[in-house]
Amino acid sequence: MKQIQFRALPAGLAAPAVEFCREIGLEVCKSAGVPVSAEPGDRLSLCKEADGVRMTYRRKNEFFRALTFLPQVLETGETVSETAAYKMLCYMGDCSRNAVYNIPTAKRMIRTLAGMGYDSMMLYTEDTYELPDYKYFGHMRGRYTEEELRGLDDYAWSYGMELIPCIQTLAHLATAMRWPDFDGFRDCSDILLVGDDRTYRFIEAALRTCASCFRSRRINIGMDEAHSLGTGEYLKRNGYHAPAEIMLEHLHRVVDLCHAVAFHPMMWSDMFFRMAFGGEYYVKEGKLPQDVVDKVPDGLDLIYWDYYSMDREKVAPMMDCHAQFRNATVFAGGAWKWYGFGAHNAFSLKSTEMQLDVCAERGVDRVIVTSWGDNGGEASQFSSMASALYFAERDYHGQTVDSAWLDLRARRSLGTSLDVLMAFDLPDSLPEATVDVTDRPTDPSKYLLFNDPLERLLDCHLNRRTAPEAFRAHAQQLAAYAKDERYGYALEPLAMLCKILSVKCDMGWRLHDAYLAGDKDTLRNIADEELPQLRTDLDAFLRAFRKQWYRENKTFGFITQEIRIGGLMARLDSVRERLQAYVSGETEAIEELAAEPLPVKPEQNGQYISYNNWHNIVAAGIL
Repeated sequence: MKQIQFRALPAGLAAPAVEFCREIGLEVCKSAGVPVSAEPGDRLSLCKEADGVRMTYRRKNEFFRALTFLPQVLETGETVSETAAYKMLCYMGDCSRNAVYNIPTAKRMIRTLAGMGYDSMMLYTEDTYELPDYKYFGHMRGRYTEEELRGLDDYAWSYGMELIPCIQTLAHLATAMRWPDFDGFRDCSDILLVGDDRTYRFIEAALRTCASCFRSRRINIGMDEAHSLGTGEYLKRNGYHAPAEIMLEHLHRVVDLCHAVAFHPMMWSDMFFRMAFGGEYYVKEGKLPQDVVDKVPDGLDLIYWDYYSMDREKVAPMMDCHAQFRNATVFAGGAWKWYGFGAHNAFSLKSTEMQLDVCAERGVDRVIVTSWGDNGGEASQFSSMASALYFAERDYHGQTVDSAWLDLRARRSLGTSLDVLMAFDLPDSLPEATVDVTDRPTDPSKYLLFNDPLERLLDCHLNRRTAPEAFRAHAQQLAAYAKDERYGYALEPLAMLCKILSVKCDMGWRLHDAYLAGDKDTLRNIADEELPQLRTDLDAFLRAFRKQWYRENKTFGFITQEIRIGGLMARLDSVRERLQAYVSGETEAIEELAAEPLPVKPEQNGQYISYNNWHNIVAAGIL
């Protein structure tokens, strides 16, 4: 470790500086090492001088980004000077899809983001925070206590990071609404009942809790994807009202509640577009109705979220539509880790490059980086760091950020190479499913893992010729990367997953072909050799996955993974018994294998697809 000593460091930075320096290979000493001065200035800068290194930073969080340059400045003597382009660079971690950051992970993420130069973080919490008057809210979901939130807020503040509450005040509350706390004021499915006083008592309680736990006076109030607004209990009570009318009524009340506790709210903007364009969000032409635009309350920021678009001719018109509002626009892009066990950093990098170009042209300088965890939150919380790093470098380094620069910054701020960070993509980077040949991430590693060998619902979305060998190669690559000191624990289960898929991915086809050909020797070999080994490998995978989960997340939520993988194990046992009974003559037929497979998406027959919902993957019947 290189030794440094700080001269006249502000008291509030002393403890986090020592902690952070230790992570990037620097030892802070009181009387030994290279002298380093650090003080506020008009930019982030480092300059080697005769008596040490002089650092400046505009904002407290930039002090930690500056520290990541210190080793190279000491080695090369080069001068570093940067000015952030964005007024806000915020990372949003999903803590509502089973995987809830445990406290050490939340703190590690804060340190990691500060080192990249982020100024703020959101923890997306639908029902995973404590509300004292609603005892069922977040029950057995890993909810954060008020004490935990205050502790994380203090910790973030010590790193110059603003921890911004990120909740839901209209939809996305399905897990909460299963409990008695919400009896009587649900519109339908996951949507609160607009106009009911109990709805606003609940929202007021949520806002007051957030106001007491967070220093930030900003809050994300959600309100996205309320597709069925006004079609349930609201319709019964009030008759038909246009969704835009209902939405605006509710929005005004919620914004007033925010202002009452000194919050400046922001919300996802998609509902305004869906109401104006027949349920569609992304539009290439047209304007929002002016009467809707005029009725959106002041003191509210609108978040244009776009994680999918690769088409500049779609993003630019969306930005222009947002410019119709009096309200400020925030852009939310995606650091993709929400389609299974791995990540899609390559897609994130390609789509984000164009999206941030349009932001720069349109003067949008507040950016949120979302990293969702749809349908279970299987992926490591740190699997999308390559994408998060790219956003940061666009902020500080400029519009041209190549792989060599990203690799350098990965080594300095994240303690590993870009190749290691991109390895999280390997389970889904099959030859016909890379970002160069598809316009949207696909998740074959998830749907082929859970694809039943007999019913074979997803067999038509596989390249039988190339997939087994690709999975074998990726298993070997990931096994090598699993030795990485920082991220190896999260790459190890992916290596095991690819090993499993190298055998299982085409098993349904091989069973089908052998059955129709009357090839009992092949069926017997699969039953007696392949399936027992798969069970052994699945058990090893589950153990490694469990280790990753408990290192990063609260215990709550892993029950879902164990039920899913445990169900797969039980099913493989059953498949083996069925095959053995058939080849021994105990039974005369295996009905499922006699059926020809059908594509679940006929228009993409023979192609890899986006198909992330476990319920639809695993069975055609009701679970």
